[in-house]
Amino acid sequence: MRAVDSSIIRTQKLWSASRRAENGGDLSGALEIHKQILIGDKASYASCLRAGWLYYKLGSYEESLRYYERASVLSGDAWPLYGIMNCLNALGEAEEAGRVAECILKTGGRAVPAL
Repeated sequence: MRAVDSSIIRTQKLWSASRRAENGGDLSGALEIHKQILIGDKASYASCLRAGWLYYKLGSYEESLRYYERASVLSGDAWPLYGIMNCLNALGEAEEAGRVAECILKTGGRAVPAL
């Protein structure tokens, strides 16, 4: 088996294990498993989006925001913006969250310009 194939299989197994932990209610465990993916996959949109979600669910809004912003840069779609907006609201930054919401509304939730 090639190294690339084994890396993909390892990532898929970690991703599945992280999802199982999350589905079982162990968000901290899910994040710890997911961190192993982030070590080798720092630039992946999906891995940054998931990290943002897990940190958000754990109440670590500033760390969540960091990953959602990274995902936004990598993709240009609106999904990370919803996470950014929720983090800003949780952090008491309602005015900034409102600006993000306006951006989402203007584009109908499709590809968005850089904030």
